[in-house]
Amino acid sequence: MLRTKFYLTDGKAVGETAIYAACYLEGKRKKIYLPMTVRPEQWDAKGQKFRRSFTNFSEANELLKKLASELDTTHLQLLSKGQATTPNDLHAVVARLLGGAQPSQAAGLLDHLKAWLEDCRRDKTASTIKSYQTLVNHLQAYAKARRLQLEFANVDFAFCEAFKTYLLRTVGLANTSINNNVKYLKAFLNATFEQGLHDHAHFKRFRKLEAIAPEVVYLTIAEKALLFALPLAHIPYLQRTRDVFLFECETGLRFSDVEALQSEQVFNDYLLLTTRKTADLLKIPLSPLAQSIIARYKGQADGKALPVISNQKTNAHLKTLAQMARIDTPTTTTKQKGSERIATTQPKHKLVCTHTARRTFVTLALEGGMRPEVVMKITGHKDYKTLHRYLKITDAVAQEEFSQYVNRQVAAKK
Repeated sequence: MLRTKFYLTDGKAVGETAIYAACYLEGKRKKIYLPMTVRPEQWDAKGQKFRRSFTNFSEANELLKKLASELDTTHLQLLSKGQATTPNDLHAVVARLLGGAQPSQAAGLLDHLKAWLEDCRRDKTASTIKSYQTLVNHLQAYAKARRLQLEFANVDFAFCEAFKTYLLRTVGLANTSINNNVKYLKAFLNATFEQGLHDHAHFKRFRKLEAIAPEVVYLTIAEKALLFALPLAHIPYLQRTRDVFLFECETGLRFSDVEALQSEQVFNDYLLLTTRKTADLLKIPLSPLAQSIIARYKGQADGKALPVISNQKTNAHLKTLAQMARIDTPTTTTKQKGSERIATTQPKHKLVCTHTARRTFVTLALEGGMRPEVVMKITGHKDYKTLHRYLKITDAVAQEEFSQYVNRQVAAKK
């Protein structure tokens, strides 16, 4: 007998939420989502049925009973033929009784991946969706090159190892980028595993390549001052980009949050906003410089607090600005490709980008003596691990602080 129970997708939803059938196949629960919605207050969770407040509740409950019976009948029929019941068999029953498109038996992994990507657009940032799309592109190219029909069953440990080799040797990606693709692939396979679209848990054994944490490129206090001192009144578009960047340096905000910042989120000496990436509610203090930048652009027609342009154009402008400010310190960055470590040295102005501002805020705050937990409170970092790379950078001032300590000890003995 097939045991079936009905649950809400989100029992705390403000509006309507979907219902799914939890079917237990060989001791494993498979979620089969139904084309039916209900408000949580109209659902009896204990009785697993619609309450009287739901329109036509009696007919709806009878439909659930019939669905459970049909699912069980289909399961028994397949057992009598010596066949195992699959989630697709159960989806077909739902489609027949409740309507909706029946899943294609020929649908491959890439089809499900594209559908999952579309679902992710509801609550993922544009940059995350772009990363997922990159994974889709790599998998399509790899399948074409190897003449593979990608299915959940054959995306196993051996596949992952071969895919990593392809990304390394054919595409030319560094280990960090390869690991990101493995991470996104695992996220997709785990999500579809939980949805009952497949029974293959190979993804749990996928492993990443050894990789070097990327260097933290930031501006020193002197470099930041050089950028601030640039006379840009005659080049207004660069002046606007410089001001937005300095505002990020003063607040530690991500570019996406500055881009979305509205005037009503700005108060006298602080900001109050919910971050786009992590949905954290942050109260961020404003320095005098940050307040002056906000005041300079107050009253924009679009309601935005600052005149932010696209990330791509901003990055191009920032490199120009950094070059104009002669931020030319030779800076070495290292990446790992397979077992090879490749170091590249170039002027720092070529490495400046929008995220440099957030790194600058964190690094200068730590070097200035701000406690890590206070920095985390302002930036929204969750734990010390994320700040660890910034803490390494502050070793550059360790000698100076140690010298000050020694001088104090000497002075105390006199």
